[in-house]
Amino acid sequence: MSSRQRLKIYYRCLIVSAVLLMLGGAMVLSSSAPYALQTTGDAFYYFKRHCLFFVLGLMLFFYFRNLHYEKLRKAAKPLIIVSLVLLVLVLFLGTEIKGAKRAISFGGFRFQPSELAKFALIVYLANFFARYEQQKKSKKSFIIPACVTGLMMVLLLKEPDFGSTVTVFAYAMAFMIVGGISWMIVAGTLFSFAPAVWYLIHNKPYMWKRIASFLSPEKDPLGIGYHVIQALITIGSGGLWGVGLGRGRQKLEFLPEAHKDYVFAVIGEELGFVGCIAVIALFGTLIFTGFWLSRRIKDAFGRYLAFGISIYFGIQVFLHAGVTMKVLPPKGTTLPFFSYGGSSLVIAMTMLGIFFSLIRNAELESEGPEMISEIL
Repeated sequence: MSSRQRLKIYYRCLIVSAVLLMLGGAMVLSSSAPYALQTTGDAFYYFKRHCLFFVLGLMLFFYFRNLHYEKLRKAAKPLIIVSLVLLVLVLFLGTEIKGAKRAISFGGFRFQPSELAKFALIVYLANFFARYEQQKKSKKSFIIPACVTGLMMVLLLKEPDFGSTVTVFAYAMAFMIVGGISWMIVAGTLFSFAPAVWYLIHNKPYMWKRIASFLSPEKDPLGIGYHVIQALITIGSGGLWGVGLGRGRQKLEFLPEAHKDYVFAVIGEELGFVGCIAVIALFGTLIFTGFWLSRRIKDAFGRYLAFGISIYFGIQVFLHAGVTMKVLPPKGTTLPFFSYGGSSLVIAMTMLGIFFSLIRNAELESEGPEMISEIL
């Protein structure tokens, strides 16, 4: 690949990322203002906090953008250990909100270890499968990352955080498939998850309520089906072009968690069907560029890391939009850059920084030894 082609990819993704970040900030302000005014008396409360996390995320973005991605290999095991320790600590030190302990509070801010865990698991699995591919290890060697992933899922369920649990499981399945793990093992892992889900649904009343609200929200429109119905009303109210940025009405005490779990519905109301498609297309540009890189990067760690970043954004977007449009049962999943949440924003921007490090530094097939980092 020529330097000119790589520069085109770099700047195309840079423009797409900038648009997503700016539009995401605008949607955080629009979707959170009514709730912030009602609860804090300051309509800009959540937006100002979003800006603080954005600055931190931007610092991490530039740090990882300028750091050669290969250096992350040494951090893979420490990262996974730290994330598991934090997932244990949050069960004892976490702030309980709506019956769940998912965040550790300090200095007026809350940190969600589950977001760090997602990042750590992707780096860890990318490192493992790179070694697995290079050293032709036995399939039995997958027992260790399987146990690590299983432990992480158990800790997430203890919070409880079923959305993050499903996300982590999806990461593991995706890596197993592309990493060459036997289809028998992949199928066995998938089917072994089904009884666990069935057990949780029947032993956790709130999970069963979510399934019921997904299947028949009209049976209890003011109770368990309220979220689902209001999300559909919101996203359908925008029509083709939307009612205009900031002019949505459903966020005015009708749509719960409008600035978090259902921000895609607000996008649908204010920017319309065209806006929803545009946001998905922007994410799609980053996701498919990552998949493209994962097939052309020469070193194994870079390939798996590019793949991991793609599934990170892809799964988050799919789960969030799927819940909003009643394709999937309700679960708390943020939309990167658009949903309010400091931990989510910082980790997403960190992932973005690594993504650009891959574009700048990775040696691709059919190119000379010159690196893009020497050109930019």
